[in-house]
Amino acid sequence: MANSLKNKIIDIEQRHRLIADNLLDAIWIADAETLNFEYISASIDKISGFSVDEYKKLRITDHLTPESFRKITTLLAEEKGKFSQGLNSKNYRSLELEIFHKNGETYWAEIRVKLVNETGKGLKIVGATRGITARKRAEQEQDELIRQLGEALAEKEKLLQEIRVLRGLLPICSGCKRIRDDNDNWWPLDAYVKAHTDAEITHTICGDCAHVIYKEM
Repeated sequence: MANSLKNKIIDIEQRHRLIADNLLDAIWIADAETLNFEYISASIDKISGFSVDEYKKLRITDHLTPESFRKITTLLAEEKGKFSQGLNSKNYRSLELEIFHKNGETYWAEIRVKLVNETGKGLKIVGATRGITARKRAEQEQDELIRQLGEALAEKEKLLQEIRVLRGLLPICSGCKRIRDDNDNWWPLDAYVKAHTDAEITHTICGDCAHVIYKEM
């Protein structure tokens, strides 16, 4: 089955070279046990920087970041388990993986795979790889913007709460100048401000008090 599919893809490439050369997805077939590529279309060059010959020397798990390695090996183990129980699905499974480019940087790709049984040759993985780096970067930028907006809104609410505290009517003792809170607890002024706002109390002395305390000076 995998051989016939490979031959069909090659035939399509030969008859429709213009389409094949500009295909966004890389189509490939790999051995399910060794994970070595047996066939891969020319468009892998545009996605990964590797030529077809270079890429065929790699395994599916080569050049993956640790997290992406874990994701693909877990998926393949699940699919092999289903296949051994006769539960193999006709549908493709999809993953978004971070992969090292030939230039050493990483790129994002959407991988779609399914297992097929090639009579007498064991399980094969039929897959398609599509570069999605631009989309992932846009998503990451959007997530970061949402995070920053969330922090800004939280900070705004905190500031509004502080303003409400400072603008409200605070019961203050005319003798010791402590402040009473809603639970009838009496706070020293500096402790109350510190507990209910981000303000810090610093101690200094005003001109009038200085004349009284340091009148000799």
